[in-house]
Amino acid sequence: MPKVKPSPQDSRRFVTAFARGLRVIEAFGPDNRSMTVADVAARTGHDRAVVRRLLLTLVELGFANVHQKRFELSTRVLRLAYSFLSSAGLGVSLQPFLDDLARSIKETVSVSVLDQSETVFIGRSDVPGRRLSYLVTTGMRLPAFTSASGRVLLAHQPIDKVRRLISRTKITRLTRRTVVNKVEILKLIDAAKRDGHSINREEIEDGLVSVAVPVLNRAGIVVAALNASTGSEPASDQRLLGTVLPRLKSTATELSSMLP
Repeated sequence: MPKVKPSPQDSRRFVTAFARGLRVIEAFGPDNRSMTVADVAARTGHDRAVVRRLLLTLVELGFANVHQKRFELSTRVLRLAYSFLSSAGLGVSLQPFLDDLARSIKETVSVSVLDQSETVFIGRSDVPGRRLSYLVTTGMRLPAFTSASGRVLLAHQPIDKVRRLISRTKITRLTRRTVVNKVEILKLIDAAKRDGHSINREEIEDGLVSVAVPVLNRAGIVVAALNASTGSEPASDQRLLGTVLPRLKSTATELSSMLP
């Protein structure tokens, strides 16, 4: 009688608990951002006791938050996305778009994602022959509450989550223009959502001005920010709003088709 080949789940190489944890993460989505243990159990088919332990583990590791018995993924999950973007070489796919944008507006451009209270850069492009004194590199992190990209990304997070995050984040003054008052920062984040962009004037470094817009994925969720940085002298409002911003928004729309 032939032997029955074991399924992958029966293999010693298969870690059931890890697979269940991944299914719990995948259960969340645009229509299920906040769920109870019962909700997640229903969507995954796992026992409620198992789901509860998995959710509490995610909370302990910082990958999820819980409020009034409802769980939601935290921005730390984007670390997994950043790992994928890096390993999948998506930066290579984005590069032609970034290079074209940099040439057309003659400024340095970059793409970043949110990780808790920081933005992480996953792609960039410089104008040939011109470099800013403040050099952005792939994998570099900036404080989200202080940067244009960070404020754009935070603007599309639930407001209660943003308030909890800012309450436990130390805002460091990087220049004389850095906004450190948390009430004022929340107003700037609200303005970024209302306006659809954020302009940062010399809060990261003297002489550096940045403007950022959100980048949506195919599901319509904001997953990244597209940023242009320039020196303060040529950064007139007329140029930023009339030339740079429209090109940023146009390229952000193009990038949306590249992001999972």
